[in-house]
Amino acid sequence: MRGQMNPRTSLVFFSICGVVDFVFGLVKFHSVVGGIVAIVCGLRLTGLLFLIFRASSWKANDDSGASDT
Repeated sequence: MRGQMNPRTSLVFFSICGVVDFVFGLVKFHSVVGGIVAIVCGLRLTGLLFLIFRASSWKANDDSGASDT
């Protein structure tokens, strides 16, 4: 089932985004607390990206090429 997001894929997606946010916060603010704050603040963007990827995978799997009538 290529192109579909299952729960494991969702977990990997959020984990990778969390690590990227943490590293960004760690580099920018030079503290672990800054990294944790970056994770929390980055959850909104991560959720938005997740919804966009889900919508694009739903659209790619849509077989509505035939007319409805």
